[in-house]
Amino acid sequence: MPFMPQLTKNIFKKCFLGLCWLSIYLQAAAQTPIGPLGQWREHYNNKSVQHLVKGNVLYGATTNQVFSIDVKNNIQFLGKSNGLNEIEIAAIAWDPIQSQLMIAYKNSNMDIVKGDEIFPIADIYLSKVYANKKINSIQILGPWALVSTHFGIVVVDLIKHEIKDTWFANNSRQAIITYQTISTSDSLYALTEEGLYSTALKNNYITSNQWKKINGNIAIKKLSSFNNTVYAIGSKNIYQLPKTDPIYQTSTDFINNAFAHKEGLYIIQSNGVNGSLVNLNFNNTVTTILDKNFLAMPVDMAIDPTTIWIADSLNGLIIKNTETKNIPLGGPTEKIRGTGFVNADYLLAPFGEKIGGFSSYSDAGWKNYTKLNGVNIPILTAASIDPVDNTWWFTSGNSLLQYNISSNSIETMSPNALAGNFTQIQFSKDGIFWGLQDGQGLIQKQDNKWTSISLPNNYLKNGLKKMVVNRQGQAWVPGPANQGLYVYQSNKYFGTAIWKQLNTSKSLGNLPSNTVLSIALDNTGSIWVGTDNGIGIFNCGDISKEVCDAFLPTIKNTNGFTGLLLQRESVNCIAVDGANRKWVGTQNGIWLLSADGSSIIEHFTKNNSPLPNDTILQILIEPKYGEVFFNTANEMVSYRGFATEGSAKQSEIKIFPNPVPPNYNGPIAFRELVENALVKITDINGSLVFETRALGGQAIWNGKSLTGNKVATGIYLVFVRDDLGNEKSVGKIVITKGE
Repeated sequence: MPFMPQLTKNIFKKCFLGLCWLSIYLQAAAQTPIGPLGQWREHYNNKSVQHLVKGNVLYGATTNQVFSIDVKNNIQFLGKSNGLNEIEIAAIAWDPIQSQLMIAYKNSNMDIVKGDEIFPIADIYLSKVYANKKINSIQILGPWALVSTHFGIVVVDLIKHEIKDTWFANNSRQAIITYQTISTSDSLYALTEEGLYSTALKNNYITSNQWKKINGNIAIKKLSSFNNTVYAIGSKNIYQLPKTDPIYQTSTDFINNAFAHKEGLYIIQSNGVNGSLVNLNFNNTVTTILDKNFLAMPVDMAIDPTTIWIADSLNGLIIKNTETKNIPLGGPTEKIRGTGFVNADYLLAPFGEKIGGFSSYSDAGWKNYTKLNGVNIPILTAASIDPVDNTWWFTSGNSLLQYNISSNSIETMSPNALAGNFTQIQFSKDGIFWGLQDGQGLIQKQDNKWTSISLPNNYLKNGLKKMVVNRQGQAWVPGPANQGLYVYQSNKYFGTAIWKQLNTSKSLGNLPSNTVLSIALDNTGSIWVGTDNGIGIFNCGDISKEVCDAFLPTIKNTNGFTGLLLQRESVNCIAVDGANRKWVGTQNGIWLLSADGSSIIEHFTKNNSPLPNDTILQILIEPKYGEVFFNTANEMVSYRGFATEGSAKQSEIKIFPNPVPPNYNGPIAFRELVENALVKITDINGSLVFETRALGGQAIWNGKSLTGNKVATGIYLVFVRDDLGNEKSVGKIVITKGE
């Protein structure tokens, strides 16, 4: 049967990606190590494992990435950051003949991973023939992959990596939802929306229009086979075809799946909260293998001679051999919906919304906190870290929580009796604690004393969410419901304490819009305000005496016309890196702007980067390595940026990589420099090879001379100084070209 002409020929060629599965060890909490400059990392919630398959190693899939575990207990991850073309995995399958892994995605795209190559198959995704192209499952049948979809069975040639044919179990070439196929030595079975069909199978192929519907009024949702015996799996019953009397029944649980094996039928089931794995042997004896102590919602499993692996959509990956244990796969255990915080040591990420607890990230990887000393942690919405004693602070309803790492204890406090949830907290540069209380205004803690600062009576108070405090003791608060910007000025730096409301009018704020969505303080003290119509920049003095208007930066668009910066974009968040550049999160991805906003350096979207979603909720920048974390409407990823925070004093220069290995073409980084340092690189004789300026505290060299040629093998000297010549240092770098 020829391939249906309606589905387009695969237009993708083989693409060598230098694929690198990012490796960690099973014994440690799973965490992908930080990579070189410009590399991305996923920080996905991996507690929901959806698919397992046994190949040359064990392969599994969480919602958004693939993992493998080998005999030495190495866990490796594969996602968009290192080669895959999509997220949201629908099915995986192992081809033992070609030694390759096939991955199907929920948007109907497919990848085949073979060694260090990835072969995309986008025909189904690109086709406009069928309205619903959902992929339900994959069966490997000799040199073919049978992909069950919502319109039929797509046959993929696993050698040529292209679509070969499309089969329809209803013999009519009309779309028929097909959930799964399975085969015996001489027959192929297809589970469809219209019931179960079978057809003769010869040389792994079928004859057109020879499908027959199998009679029987039994409800089936899965199929399994072993030794030419086919099992039909329903929600409460399992049948050995062609018999219609169940060989297994359950009254309390729902059967999620069953797997025929030489040791009998392995059945995974759940009541929605508690799950179990049982074995029905050939004598019809049922033995419980695992119970609710380990399983909640088991959905898939794989078996090798010594081990049973269980995929649980609530509890992650469970291994059963001489012992039973849960295998941690790393990442936050929930989506991050609170407001996070980062410094050089920790990233804090409250779960927010309806989930109690938070995640922390450090050099040791992700750690999740849902209980402390046996007590459930409440819902937390925002975080900060005290720069003096390094205690962790969180907002929780109308209370504040202070967590002490060394004593592993939490103190709960209520600074005032006023009604309203705390939504944002910050420690200003002078060590004062500031909090934003919805429905009320601000609170301060100074010299161990709490003070409430109420909004004026004529200000709309309900819906206060964000705040930033500058060096002059001014708190900038986006007003709720299109109220522009509220600014509170204390009398610590200026003589008059006052509230002021800013809007779009000249001399009254000059905002690009009264809908203020985000706010950030940059390294020079400027206030950057993001609205639903771009960005405004404030550099204000005493607001009780002076006009405080925003400067609206302009930029030349791709069409050659000059317009307002990010005009008509909703600016959800703004973060400032060590070089004072602005990372801006919108509904259309991420924009990296120059320090003054006059140019766009990068624009990342889900189509040109590993971003899982183009809606950016928050951006956090780790100052030591310059890693930029993006919390999206889906999950979190990070990017190793080129700028870090500058050092106060110039000490030893950190150089990576050093020595530079043969054939290395990536950037060479010089870290822990004073801000905006001048960096000169010379050969051993003192001849200038290259010079540049640090981006904050990090300078980048591409390994080329000033004339653009690759430098020769040898030892090179690195000289660093600030503009005044007071902070100096000398380093050495070895270049090996491997000639």
